Amino acid sequence: MSSVRIIRIWPSQIGNQCLLMLVAGALVGLLLPAHVGLLRPLATIFLQTSQVVVMPFLICELIGGFGRLSPGSLGKFATRGGVILLCLWLAAALLVTLLPLFLPHLVTSEFYHVGLFDTTQPRDLLTTYLPDNIFGALAADNFPAVVLFSCVVGILLQASPERGALLQPLAVITDVFKRMNKLVVRLAPYGIFAMMAMNAARFNPQEIIRIQGLFALCLISFVVLSLGCILSILCLTPLSPSALWLMTKGPLALTASSANLLIALPMLVANLQEQLPTGLGGAANDSALADLGEELAPLVSLGFSLPTLGQVATLIFIPFSAWYVDRRLDIPTTIHMLLSAIPATVSGIKAVMRQELLDLGLPLDLLQLVYVNGEWLYRFEKVLGFEGLVVLSILAYAIGAGVCRVKPLPLLASLAAVIGLTLGLGWTSQVSLAVALKDSYRNDLRLLALTSTRAGDPPLERTVAWPAGPLSLQAIKQRGVLRAGVKSDALPWAFRNSAGNLVGFDIDLLKSLSRNLGVRLEIREATLAVLESELDQGRLDLVAGGIQNTPMRAIRHELSRSYQTLNLGLVVPDEKVLTLQQAHQGQVSKPLVIAVQDESLISYGLEAQLAKNLGGPESRAHVTLVPLLSAKAFFSPAGQQRFDGLLVPAEAGAGLSVLNPRTSLITPFGRHLNTELVLLLGGHDSGLRRYLNGWLTQEIALGRIQELFDYWILLKSAAQVR
Repeated sequence: MSSVRIIRIWPSQIGNQCLLMLVAGALVGLLLPAHVGLLRPLATIFLQTSQVVVMPFLICELIGGFGRLSPGSLGKFATRGGVILLCLWLAAALLVTLLPLFLPHLVTSEFYHVGLFDTTQPRDLLTTYLPDNIFGALAADNFPAVVLFSCVVGILLQASPERGALLQPLAVITDVFKRMNKLVVRLAPYGIFAMMAMNAARFNPQEIIRIQGLFALCLISFVVLSLGCILSILCLTPLSPSALWLMTKGPLALTASSANLLIALPMLVANLQEQLPTGLGGAANDSALADLGEELAPLVSLGFSLPTLGQVATLIFIPFSAWYVDRRLDIPTTIHMLLSAIPATVSGIKAVMRQELLDLGLPLDLLQLVYVNGEWLYRFEKVLGFEGLVVLSILAYAIGAGVCRVKPLPLLASLAAVIGLTLGLGWTSQVSLAVALKDSYRNDLRLLALTSTRAGDPPLERTVAWPAGPLSLQAIKQRGVLRAGVKSDALPWAFRNSAGNLVGFDIDLLKSLSRNLGVRLEIREATLAVLESELDQGRLDLVAGGIQNTPMRAIRHELSRSYQTLNLGLVVPDEKVLTLQQAHQGQVSKPLVIAVQDESLISYGLEAQLAKNLGGPESRAHVTLVPLLSAKAFFSPAGQQRFDGLLVPAEAGAGLSVLNPRTSLITPFGRHLNTELVLLLGGHDSGLRRYLNGWLTQEIALGRIQELFDYWILLKSAAQVR
C-alpha cells in the first residue's frame, strides 16, 4: 500500500515533477535558509551537465535542420518567423514606451558602491556574430555566432548533391544527444529543487520595497505579455489550453528556477516536436508535419540568438532609471532608445543598459539597481524570452501546417482584454505607488542616523581654541589630552548626525588613536583655514576631517602617511548630468564651471586632467575651476544654477548627493584620478610623526581602516564590520 501511495504523490510526468519541486524548493529555502548550502553540489551538477549537452545538440539540429530543407522553403521559413518575431518586439516595445508614463513623482538617491567604477565596454555586433575563430566562440559561449555559423553551414549544405552523406550521420549524432538530454532531464526536478531553495534563501523583501517602481513595471509587463502570448496562440491556432500547458510546463519551470533559458531549449524543442502534431489536430505519423517539426530546432535556436521578447521587455529599466532620478523620457526619446538598444541586446543586456544610460546622460550608478534586483529581474527576462520562443514556434508551425486561422471576435475580445488590463494595472499601480512613495525618501535619515563604531565616551568638544603649547609626542602624553581639530562640512569624515553629535570616519579614527596613546580626546570643529592657523600657533596637535594631500599643504605642514586612497568624482545637478555626458562625447563647446571645495587642490595639472577626461576623443573640454569655502554654497539655488558640478572624492560625493537628492554623483574619470587622505601635524617632532605613521600602518594592516570604510562609506552595519 505504501508504494501505491508514493506513486500517487510523485507525478509521473516530468513537467509536473518540475512544478512540484519548484514549490518544494521555495518552501525549503524560506523555512530552512541556513541549510540550503548542502544543496549547492546538486545544483552545480545539474547546471553543468545541462550546459554540456545544449550547444552540441543545437549545432547538430541547426545544420541538419537547415540542410534537410529544400531551397524554396527557406524563404517561407524566414518570412513566417521574421513577421512573428517583429510582432513580439513591437508588443514589448509598446509596453516599454507607455508603462513608465504611469509612474508617479519620486525623490531618490544612491549610496556609494564599488559598481560606480565598472567600465563594461559595449560589444561590437559585427564581432559578436562574426568572430575570427568559431572554436573561440564556442569556448566563450557566444551563442549568436555559433547559431549563425551553423545556419550558414546548413543552408550551404542544401545545395550539395552529397548532403545525404552528412545528414545521415548528423541524424545519428543528434539522436545520441537527444538521448543524453533525456538523461539530464531526469535530473531536472532535483536541480530545480536545489536552485529554487538557494534562491529563496537569499530572498530579501526589503529589496522589493526599495525598488517597487521597477517591480511594478516588470510585473505589469509580465502579466500583460504573458496573457498576450497565451491569447495569441489560442486565438490563432486550434491548440487547447491544456495541450499548451502540457508542452511548456517542464521547460518553463526549469527556466524560472535556473534563470537560464539556454538549458531549457532542448526540452522545449523535444516537447514541441512530440506534442504539436497531435495538439493541432494532426496525425503523429504525418510526414508533412514531421518535416515541419524538423524546422522547430533551427527556429527556436534562431529566436534565442536574436533579441528575445524578454530582452526587449527588460529595456523598461532605461525609462524607469530616468524616472528614478526625476528626468522622465518623452515618447520620441524612448522610441529612439529602443531602435538603438533592441539590436544590441544580443551582446548582453547589462552592456546595452550601460551604453543607453551614457547616451541619455543618466548616472551610471543606476546600474546598481540591476545588481540589487538581479535575482528576479533575470528571471523576468528569461521567462518572457521563453514565452516568446513558444509563440514563435507554435505560430510558425501552425502557419506551415495550414491550421492557423484568425478568429475575429475572440481576437478583438482578447485585444480589448489586454488593453483594458494594461490600463487598469497601470492606473492602479500609479495610485498605489503614489501613496506608498509619499514622503518615502529615507536615505538622508539613514545616513544621519549613523553613530560611532568605536567604544568609549564621546570626545569633549571645544568651542574656543586651546592656549598655545609644545607640540610633541611627549607633550601629548604629559598633558593627557590629544588636541585634535576637525574640518567642518566634511561628510562622511566628520559631520553632525541627527542627534547633533559629531561623528564620522575620522572621528572614529581619532578615538582609536587617543586610546592607543592612553590619553583623552578633545576636538575642536572649525573651518580648515582656522584650524591650519591654530595648528601653526601651537594650539592643536593635529587636524583631520578628510584632509587631502597637496604639494602646498606638504610645504606648510608636517603630513602623516596616507591612510585612505579615494577616487575623484563629480556631484552634478540632475538637470546637468546630460551636459557632462555630452562633454565627454565632445558635443559641448561652452566652458564647464566646476566648483572645488578644497582650494589647494587647484593646479594646472588637475585642470588639464579634467579637461582631458571630460572632453571627447579628439578635443579637450573647456574647464574652469572655482574654489568654494563650503559645499553648502554649491547646493544653494544660486550654486546649482552657476556650477556644472562639484569636484569631490566620490566616497564623499555619494553622501552629499544623498543629503541633496536633486543631485547625482557621476564618475567620468573612473579610477584614473585619485587623491589621498592624510592628517596634518603641528610642530616638527619626528617622534610624533614616526609614531603616527607606524600606528596608521598597523591600523591598515589589521583591517581597521577598512572597517571604517565599510561602515561610514559603504554603510554596512556595525555588526557586519566588526
